[in-house]
Amino acid sequence: MHELDSRQEAEPQGNAARWRALAAALAAAMLVSACGLLSDDETDATTTTAADDAMMSDTDSDSGTVVTAAPTTTAAGDGMAEDEPAGPDVTAESKLSTAGLGPVQIGHSLEDARTAAGALLIAVPGGSDACRYYTVQNGPEGVRFLAVNAEIVRVDIEAGPITTISGYGIGSTRSEIIEAFGDRIEDGPGLSAIQYVPVDAPDIDKRVVWEVDEAGAVISLRAGRLPHIEPRVACTG
Repeated sequence: MHELDSRQEAEPQGNAARWRALAAALAAAMLVSACGLLSDDETDATTTTAADDAMMSDTDSDSGTVVTAAPTTTAAGDGMAEDEPAGPDVTAESKLSTAGLGPVQIGHSLEDARTAAGALLIAVPGGSDACRYYTVQNGPEGVRFLAVNAEIVRVDIEAGPITTISGYGIGSTRSEIIEAFGDRIEDGPGLSAIQYVPVDAPDIDKRVVWEVDEAGAVISLRAGRLPHIEPRVACTG
């Protein structure tokens, strides 16, 4: 009797011990799972933050220095990257006037003209240091600057789309120009040209000249200071 009672008392105690062990194992499993979730969340947050930082700047992970990539182009033939040179400031969109062509003005020294043009001025064969034509390196076609004693005194447009500020250039007609400017237009210099004669004091010694063909169409134009503007081609004497 006592032995049976002892077994009956021992069985509930054994069952209780098993339940406690099972509960402890379940609690441990839940703790491990929770730690795993926390670890994943922290990893995701760290990854997201790093990705956001990478979008904002290129950073050296070792030193923290921001690396900025400069714009480059690849030079043909050597595969090396180098800065792309800027184009000239005298372009096919520049306009001719009594003041000059675009940023290059009548009266500029050669050095000032080069700076204004944003490119080298290339001497045209012929002439001399006292009288010589120059073109703009990589500049628009048909454009020549006349320098007398290293001073820009005239601009010639022999080809291309460049026009005056009012829009008259190669292909315009004599009648269109006369209609636009009225009595400011005079014949000459020479038999095949017409010229715009300013009345404002600062420009009184300057002209814009259009050379026209037998049909009255403009074939070239130029602007500059007297007397250098008068001959169709300068530096020939």
